[in-house]
Formats: sequence, structure tokens, C-alpha cells
Amino acid sequence: MLIDEIQYAPQLLPFIKMAVDKDRQPGLFWLTGSQQFHLMKGVSESLAGRVGIIRLLGFSYRERMGRTAQYPPFLPVPEIIEARSQTDALPSLAPLSLKEVYKIIWRGALPTVALHEETDRDLFYSSYVQTYLQRDVRDLARIGDLTAFLRFLRASAAHSGQLLDLAGLARDADIAPNTAKSWLSILVPRSSCA
Repeated sequence: MLIDEIQYAPQLLPFIKMAVDKDRQPGLFWLTGSQQFHLMKGVSESLAGRVGIIRLLGFSYRERMGRTAQYPPFLPVPEIIEARSQTDALPSLAPLSLKEVYKIIWRGALPTVALHEETDRDLFYSSYVQTYLQRDVRDLARIGDLTAFLRFLRASAAHSGQLLDLAGLARDADIAPNTAKSWLSILVPRSSCA
């Protein structure tokens, strides 16, 4: 059974738990959601040990180019490393100019903007952030000062690609370091956050 946007029906979780406990068949339920599971009340307790979580990220360059069949996913196992070390093991994609690389980075990897040039990128991401702030942050994480959180979100984006400096991040967002640490756990899945 597939249940989409499970975060809007958390009352189903105890019943799903009972069904899974009764019939231990893997894949009995497929739950999808656009929110991080660790923010959803009751998921950790209700489904601990009974659920596998797959986080879907934006498109890779190969996915954008429609070349996934020719390029198997990279796994760091000896056979694949050896195969990839052969110069003709995989057909190569055409090299990109620096301008093309920056354009891909600027547009982002989410399907709507990555695949549809006509999509207004600024409007899309503005709406995306607004929805995220309104729905996930305010409603699930119980953050009252959305303006401060938006400042933190922007400061986090400016700090990406650097070693984590909570004090510097907090200073740039004009919040306390312990608040920065707490809010960072909202932006980054628990397994990725120190």
C-alpha cells in the first residue's frame, strides 16, 4: 500500500505499526513525504526498526542528461573501481564549458528547474523556501521567529562548502550558537549532523 504525504496523516502511524508487527513482510507499506521524517512527531517511536528511509536528492548530471542506463551508479567496491579505471570502460559525456557548469549549479537540481528551462528559477526557489518555512519549520519544528530562521537559512547557504563553524554561523545569522546547532538539525538529516 502506498500512502503519499504521510506527514498529513500521522494518526495512521499506530495502525501501520500494528499491521507491520502482525505481518513482517518487507514492503507492505510505502510511505512518502516531502518532510524530513525526524521532524515528524511519532515517526521515530512508531516505526523504529520497522522502516527504511530513502532520501531523494536533486538530479545528478547524468540524470539531467538522460544517461543513467549507460552509467551505472558508482559503488566503492573493487570491481567497479577497477572497471572505472579503464579509460574506455564507460562512454564519456561531452565536456562542459565553465559557463555551462555555472548555469547548471545556478539552476539547481530539483526536477522542476533542472528539466524545464522556462521555469522562473527565482520564483520557484522563493516559493520553495516559503513553503518550507511555513509548513516544515513553523508547523513541525515549532520555530516562532521565521525571520530569524530565514536569516539562519541564508547564512547556512553562504557557509556551504566550508568546515562547520557553529559560532561563525550563529554570528552571521545573529542568533545564539546553541540555537544555530538546534536549527542546523532541522536543515540537515540527523545522520549528517554532529
